[in-house]
Amino acid sequence: MRNKISIFKKSRRISFTLAIITALLVFTSVLAADEMLDPNFGTNGIVMSGFEGINNYTNRVILQTDGKIIIAGNYQNSLPFIARYNNNGMVDTSFGTNGSLTPTIGAFSGSRIAIQSDGKLIVAGSSNGSFAIARYESNGTSLDSSFGVNGVAKIPSDSGDSRYGISDLVIQPDQRIIVVGTHSNQGNFTNFAIARFNTDGTQDFFRIIDKVDFPNNRFNSCAAVAIQSDGKIVMSGGMLDNDANGQISLARLNQDGSLDTSSFGTNGKGTITAALPDFNHSSGALALQQNGKIVVAGTVTNAGNTIENLALARFNTNGALDTTFGGTGIVTTDLGNNEKGSDLVIQPDGKIILVGTIYASNFSDILLVRYTSDGALDNSFGENGKIIKDLGNAPDLGNGITIQPDGMVVVAGSSNGRALLARYILEVSNHQTISTTFRSKAVHDGWVLEAGENSNSGGSLNRLATTFNVGDDARDRQYRGILSFNTASLPDNAIITSAHLDVKRQGIVGANPLTTHGDLLIDIRTGTFSNNLNLQTSDFNSAGAPGASQERFVPLTSSWYTTQFSSANLTFINKYGITQFRLLFAKDDNDDMSADYIKFFSGNSVNGNLPKLIISYFVP
Repeated sequence: MRNKISIFKKSRRISFTLAIITALLVFTSVLAADEMLDPNFGTNGIVMSGFEGINNYTNRVILQTDGKIIIAGNYQNSLPFIARYNNNGMVDTSFGTNGSLTPTIGAFSGSRIAIQSDGKLIVAGSSNGSFAIARYESNGTSLDSSFGVNGVAKIPSDSGDSRYGISDLVIQPDQRIIVVGTHSNQGNFTNFAIARFNTDGTQDFFRIIDKVDFPNNRFNSCAAVAIQSDGKIVMSGGMLDNDANGQISLARLNQDGSLDTSSFGTNGKGTITAALPDFNHSSGALALQQNGKIVVAGTVTNAGNTIENLALARFNTNGALDTTFGGTGIVTTDLGNNEKGSDLVIQPDGKIILVGTIYASNFSDILLVRYTSDGALDNSFGENGKIIKDLGNAPDLGNGITIQPDGMVVVAGSSNGRALLARYILEVSNHQTISTTFRSKAVHDGWVLEAGENSNSGGSLNRLATTFNVGDDARDRQYRGILSFNTASLPDNAIITSAHLDVKRQGIVGANPLTTHGDLLIDIRTGTFSNNLNLQTSDFNSAGAPGASQERFVPLTSSWYTTQFSSANLTFINKYGITQFRLLFAKDDNDDMSADYIKFFSGNSVNGNLPKLIISYFVP
């Protein structure tokens, strides 16, 4: 008989161990599924905004030195808008009018943004066919009248058939402003166009880079600009040559605005082209590595113009394709649907993150793809190198990306016509993880007994006993336990990576509710259930945290039980005060008119038996 009991106990311990392993695997899976979104940003890492009640589409995102986030986009009626957010994702209502502004520069479209070293905001776009830039005060409430004419500087088109369309904007270290775009003329040709403005808005130089500079060229559109560490200016775009073949096109200018004919390209023009059929260079999707290599991104379309895939190319500092990148210098990626690349950032370790959209006829989701420094998909990122975010709306679009100094990535786009921001935590393993244990507060925990069977309201309570009950009494009234933890000592900017609550069983009265009442569950509340720190009968049925889901306890040892919180529920742990939990069984009672409950040690017990909330976190 003793051997049978021993075998039974061993079997039960194995079952306990398997239960824990299963719970941890489920937790890990949930964490991966939540895609490293920052729970301290917006709502579970996501912010969606509708400005002025009109559909908003965000195109670009940049950061201020104080961590505030600025986006640029367009309303459904094509008017541009600029908006600013605090570092936690809340709209910064001190900016513009209630957080946003609409640039007033005539028929203004295609806004791009940059920030001067003094915090003033440069907005660039096209106005009635002209290059136009405006400078706003740092709070976004007014134009800077000391710039240009009443805050606006323009380079007008030279005739009714000659027009300039803006694509990108950059501010040099000396604060002169460069805008690039595409010039179109009456011969139906398109060319690169670039202008530089002095700090007061006067024109420094303006030039068109045309068929003479790009031989064998009919349509050439400039999409992006970047400044090298030596002050030289790199422009990139896409070209259709005279034989109707697609090309990536690049030009490099010296600091004085002349083409770099001595050290860039092989045609003596300071320009280069690289064949890539049906390539569409996304606006702004150009970045320079720390070693000076040039990375451009966009989309390629198949011959039938029915499927789109991602495209990346890397060039050496002299303009030649870098064959160490993907073997040819050009990498295309097909993830099984249509994929459109929109913007990119380069991490300090040389890895490249491309943001865009993955879509088919019945869905459209935000897409992040990371490549290693040699152009291979980085399988340590998301699922096989990609993260797909479906917000349940149609369509979800990823358009812009930037990287914070702490390594977190901010993505801008739109979701069902609303401006969208998302912040992702990358390289969690690079941060020091801290684990801290909180003990339940004796005077604030205990049990609450239902007023009557099926009444779903509390009738009596006990907050002084060394144990609390969960189950039912002899009149089939339900016991629920309340635990209270002061979690205010967590740093305000802590990123919580895991948490589990452990309770110790003191004994069982009647039948074991774990066999008759279903799962032992837990509700979570940010703050207190009844808005009163002391235990109340209303804690029995007061609402949990909005959006939180119930968790399930599993055996940890023969007497301890644990629940590992999903990553979604980690956001409800209060970093500014009290976090409370309510324990209950899935089934309120077993209708046997007999007391069946488990007694767990409460906060009134000795230290070794106290309920424990164990939280792991890091500070970015």
